[in-house]
Amino acid sequence: MTDTRNAPRLIANLGAEEGRSGREAAARVGGEAALLAELWRGLFEPPVFPWLDGIEVAAWLNDADAEREAGTRVLSGASAAVVRRVHDKAWAVSVARAERLEPPVLRGVPTSLAPEELRAPGAAAHVADVLAGWPAWARARFTLKPRFGTSGRGRVAGVDGVVSDAMQGAFERLASRGGAVLEPWLDRLADASAQLHIARDGVVTLLGTLQIVTTGSGQPRGHRGECDARGQARSGIGEDDALREAAQVVGARAAGDGYHGPCSIDAFAFRSPVDGSRGFRPLVEFNARFTAGTVALGHVARNLDRAKTTLGLSSGETCHFYIGSGVGGGPAAPGAGATVLSLLAEPHDRADAPVLVAARERESVDGWLGPTAQ
Repeated sequence: MTDTRNAPRLIANLGAEEGRSGREAAARVGGEAALLAELWRGLFEPPVFPWLDGIEVAAWLNDADAEREAGTRVLSGASAAVVRRVHDKAWAVSVARAERLEPPVLRGVPTSLAPEELRAPGAAAHVADVLAGWPAWARARFTLKPRFGTSGRGRVAGVDGVVSDAMQGAFERLASRGGAVLEPWLDRLADASAQLHIARDGVVTLLGTLQIVTTGSGQPRGHRGECDARGQARSGIGEDDALREAAQVVGARAAGDGYHGPCSIDAFAFRSPVDGSRGFRPLVEFNARFTAGTVALGHVARNLDRAKTTLGLSSGETCHFYIGSGVGGGPAAPGAGATVLSLLAEPHDRADAPVLVAARERESVDGWLGPTAQ
């Protein structure tokens, strides 16, 4: 039996950045988010990372509601005010520009819009003026996304530099979500993230990098990567070194702005709309909270030895992995040199229940995921 006398209070307020209170967000969590919350709680039993030890209260995202729920107990991590400042997508846009982390084709293009700009009588004309200043390729396809949001929810697409009625109709909703970011739509080739922890004294620790696996329709499905002999996780994409360097720079900026706790940056490789070459955007968003990537790295670390033993891998061999939801109808049979491990402590009847696929070769993971995953 687990000793829960010193177990932390956990506030699973997934989705809180979308304007719902922590309690309401937790109550509305369903489907895959409920499984993610279950896996998140598993990181603490026992603590899989040293910085999780001794926590009194932890929230998925530190907002004002989480602070109220913590009451007199200590809520781990930065204050809600600091979290809101650096979690804002406009903060990531400004840091990318200041630190020259924008790829050449995007320099000076992504634009942050404040709530008052979206509510002004001439808001549509203002957005049209911004678009008119962009290069032609950027105006061809673009998107307006909320400054506080997750998984692409709430964004509005545009084409040919036209501020459509549908886009204008979303201005008030976006204003109520803290504003918006206007940016071109790029042809993505690979999505990735870097997971970090920032200590109270400002020390930035890179926990690992991951490639984000999506379905054919672009919805997040899980993460993949490779672990070296020391258990260090890397995304496996060609731009991994650039991602790791950017993560340290952004982490230092966040620490300088008072943030401490778990966090991550999102990045992606893309096909250049100018010459078709491969480009890389190392900072798209900064997530000032726990993320699915934090959870993935924690469970990879916890299950790595078991996976290596099952595969017969020696301590010096690389282990390739996928961690996330299973496939419809249950996990596929593992190929040669691969194994599938359930991540839930109790049996679950969902076909897409989370699993860890570990393999000797990257191709074995490719085969398990199938052609619909990117």
